[in-house]
Amino acid sequence: MTFSKTIPFFIIILLVCIQCKKEDPSINLLSAPDNWRKETIKFPLSFAPSLSYKGTEYVRFAPGWGKQDSKEYFSYAFLWYLDEDPKLSTSTLESELEIYFNGLVQAVSEPNSPSLDNIPKAKAFFEQIDNKSYAGKVLTYDPFTTKKEVNLNIIATYTPCKNKDKHMVVFRISPQQIDHAVWNKLNKLSINMNCELKN
Repeated sequence: MTFSKTIPFFIIILLVCIQCKKEDPSINLLSAPDNWRKETIKFPLSFAPSLSYKGTEYVRFAPGWGKQDSKEYFSYAFLWYLDEDPKLSTSTLESELEIYFNGLVQAVSEPNSPSLDNIPKAKAFFEQIDNKSYAGKVLTYDPFTTKKEVNLNIIATYTPCKNKDKHMVVFRISPQQIDHAVWNKLNKLSINMNCELKN
């Protein structure tokens, strides 16, 4: 093989290798037991495009998430793995989670609902626990299972990651009260990454 023929060959190999580096959708940075279903969604989120972040949302669903009679009903968690600092505050969380759940409800309900006018808009309330954690509630609607209103308790925790130059927010969610056993499971979920905290 001559030198002139070798260069195009290596260019082709290089291009193939670059394509191989695309994110594997089977990877989820939010660690959970194997029976917790997982999803990976890129920002901007299709159902909430006005959340103008760049990054990825990693979701884990408790096994009983979609079962109305389960103690794990609507219990799940998601991680926002972001390029930029979300600059969290109570007002930011309230606004963004209202956008998030309103968009989700509309996206899921549209094919099955003759009108969205009767579905209540989400309402979020948050208070700050410490310099990185917030506790709150979102009053929203379950378009997946019950087709009824649902009150979700939410704990949001922010982690800035220095060595990756990323910003992470974990949202743990359940209609169960914070002292319920399902929260022991939610609190055991962890970020599967070595992350040096920013000062």
